[in-house]
Amino acid sequence: MIKRLLWLALLPMSAQAADDFARQWPLQLSQPDAGAYRATLDAPVYAAAYWRDLRDVRVLDADGKPVASAVYAAATPLSGPQRTVELQWFALPVAATTADDDLSVVVQRDTAGKLLSIRNSVAAGGTAGAADPVWLVDLGDDAGKLRALHIDWADRDATLDLGYRLEGSDDLRGWQVLDPQARLVQLNNQGRVLRNNTIKVETDLRYLRLVPLQRSGAPALRGLRGELVDAVDSGDWQWLELTAQPGGNAKDGYLYRLQGRVPVQRLDVRMPANSAVSWSVSSRDLDRPGADGNNPDWQLLTRDWNTWSLSEASAQQRSAPLETTGTITDRQWRLQAEPGSIPAEAPLLRLGYRPGSVVFLAQGRAPYLLVAGSANVTNTQAALDPMLAALRARNGAQWQPAIATPGAGAVRAGDVAYQPAKAPRNWKNGVLWAVLVLGALAVAGFAFSLLRSSRVEKKQP
Repeated sequence: MIKRLLWLALLPMSAQAADDFARQWPLQLSQPDAGAYRATLDAPVYAAAYWRDLRDVRVLDADGKPVASAVYAAATPLSGPQRTVELQWFALPVAATTADDDLSVVVQRDTAGKLLSIRNSVAAGGTAGAADPVWLVDLGDDAGKLRALHIDWADRDATLDLGYRLEGSDDLRGWQVLDPQARLVQLNNQGRVLRNNTIKVETDLRYLRLVPLQRSGAPALRGLRGELVDAVDSGDWQWLELTAQPGGNAKDGYLYRLQGRVPVQRLDVRMPANSAVSWSVSSRDLDRPGADGNNPDWQLLTRDWNTWSLSEASAQQRSAPLETTGTITDRQWRLQAEPGSIPAEAPLLRLGYRPGSVVFLAQGRAPYLLVAGSANVTNTQAALDPMLAALRARNGAQWQPAIATPGAGAVRAGDVAYQPAKAPRNWKNGVLWAVLVLGALAVAGFAFSLLRSSRVEKKQP
């Protein structure tokens, strides 16, 4: 008995995986023998997914077994041709950057944020012995496209070895250090020239400034040129339209509810004709408790978002969509009208996204099913990246797996798949305690038997 109980205690616990995906879609393969396939994730798949990272989006074979698969975000738009432009820049004294690091008090901007002038600006090159100035750059609509700064000196034969700290900002108040020490070198020796007048840049911030690390020594500046690369929009944007929930107002905010974890990257509104409103936009994750442990915290995405709609003759003109900073997968959104803006009614909120995809291998038997929606899956994805990288290196950077097209969706397990499974009862501890109790009883019984036999022996003559 004891050996049997010990064997039961050490036996690994196992359970059959239940059919716990909420929905399913049949996959139509474009090529029957491609080996690797890619299926685009449309809005119903995102709506069915339970996890933010889409770990519960899988592919099953005809026997219901999972095949090797991995979910990928939308591909980055291709880069367009490189171009070089003259940048708008200003020179100002170093002292102007030390007053609480706030340049907004000394600059003049238009309503779009374009720099017009600086009240205490200095000459571009300064005078002999004067302190080197700070160079302030306004990228304007080219923010996020800059790849390098090229410095053009007025004296191309000057000998110099200078250091600058590259900083960036979106509002001229808070500044981020992008490069703590960029070196600019220009040396001449017997007709040979060593020149490094380029600073690599990777940022989406609109305003840049170059702060000298030395007090003086920089020659006059002739100009700053920017090396820009435009992204080519692939045009595969999809849009979801949300109506405001009842009870909202312009001051406290109109609330919108999004089904699923859609990777939002653009915002737009639809308002009545001939209207203009400035909005603050916030979002939050309904599944994540806030600082008080209850209500989720709102995250401010942008303020002073100017939107308008104008009807001229038979043409309707609207403000352009707003690009978000990064990808947002929150499910609740809020629009609040800025002071002075009076919307006639709650606008229609439009959320734009570029759909991702799931890549899978043709393992097992066809046909295959795309499934989504489970609170009980583990975060495991097949390691397909090395294989895909090797195939793209061999077949070209634009190579993609064959297309698999999802068909009409159907309910699989339904809402029950979103309920976390109950923690399995730990029978092992109970079995071990039972073994110990039985062992103790066996030892006590053995001792009692020995004691009894010794008493019998003593009574015998």
